[in-house]
Amino acid sequence: DTADGAAAARPRMAAGAPATVDFTATPLPPDMAWLPTAALTLDLRVPQPPVPVVEGVATDRYLESTGARIGQRLSVQLGGGSVPVRIARAVRALPTTPSDGADDDGGALLLDLASVNRALQAAKGGAVLPNEWWLATEPDASSQVAAAALRQRPDIDPSRVVVRDEIAERLRDDPFGAGPGNAFAAAAFAAAALTAVGFAVSAAGSLRERSAEFGVLRALGASRRRLARVVLVEHAVLVGTALAVGVLLGAVLARAVIPLVMLTAEATRPLPGVLVVLPPLRVTALLAAVAAVPLVITAVLALRRVDAVSSLRDRGGE
Repeated sequence: DTADGAAAARPRMAAGAPATVDFTATPLPPDMAWLPTAALTLDLRVPQPPVPVVEGVATDRYLESTGARIGQRLSVQLGGGSVPVRIARAVRALPTTPSDGADDDGGALLLDLASVNRALQAAKGGAVLPNEWWLATEPDASSQVAAAALRQRPDIDPSRVVVRDEIAERLRDDPFGAGPGNAFAAAAFAAAALTAVGFAVSAAGSLRERSAEFGVLRALGASRRRLARVVLVEHAVLVGTALAVGVLLGAVLARAVIPLVMLTAEATRPLPGVLVVLPPLRVTALLAAVAAVPLVITAVLALRRVDAVSSLRDRGGE
């Protein structure tokens, strides 16, 4: 505005990028030059589409403490302004937020920062600034190198830079987590060894019990190789069926039991929860080793030279 209150020419937007504004201002008359000049302030109001309601993910504790429910709209105070939020989903807990269930724990609410700041801007409130950044490196880059470069910056506290792989390593080395994990691994290998020995003993006993039958077949002209193939197929079917059922039951028990016994250093349930992974290559190698022992013993016993007459005589044959 001019000194006498007359309005200057109406500002207009110029086409092109970046956006520019053309305006004119009437200078002060000469007889008022003694007045102090003030800085020129422009207040631009850019038309924008209506701000949608911000959707949020709330913890069960937050819903309990606020009395809200899924689908309900709330007015959340952020950045000196009010943000309309609709509860879209509820979760048990959120990472990096306390979930110990203490009396002063009001729960947590997850919102999109860009949507929140847009709503605050429309309400003429202050923007919310992030105090934590989650970064991802390129597939061929090392997170350790990126973390080391960040820790060397003078404006960053090295203790504030954390790496997911380092956290996972600390959790694996923690006694509360490493103990049950190693115990389950040892139990799995012990069960595999006992299974292999059990199959081998069962195969040897079965061949001994059927020695008279094999003696009759040998006397009728059946070759040792053919008998060995028949016996191997029989035992392969039995071993394969038993291993398939065992793997299925083992996977179900592992996914049901391991998350219940894995604890953090504070003897609490970890968050996020324990991810049970069965490596396909290791499981295949373990199953192959378990199946190889009885099959090899069966093949050796079936191919060995046995006197058919003696076998029949020992079994009471004629």
